Amino acid sequence: MLVINGTAELMHDHNNLTKGSRHEFNMFSKATPFEQQVDKIEQYFVERGWDNIEVLTNGVIDNPDNITHSVLLQAYEKADNEGFSVTINNQPLV
Repeated sequence: MLVINGTAELMHDHNNLTKGSRHEFNMFSKATPFEQQVDKIEQYFVERGWDNIEVLTNGVIDNPDNITHSVLLQAYEKADNEGFSVTINNQPLV
């Protein structure tokens, strides 16, 4: 499973999040390698109202037993079933 960490900018107000704010994200993609997924990753974010995506790191997780954070484990499992999933940190970067 491919794991991608980075930031993205919100393109419109959504719930408690403000348009133009930048947030950290973690994304899981069942398909690899990263270079072949860039367009799909961008499309996934844009369809959900995020843009100006900056990927900071990426890697591969071979075993979900190594994921200790419950939200990230749920995201991993969702991506395993649906192909992609993302978690967005609710607190914007300053």
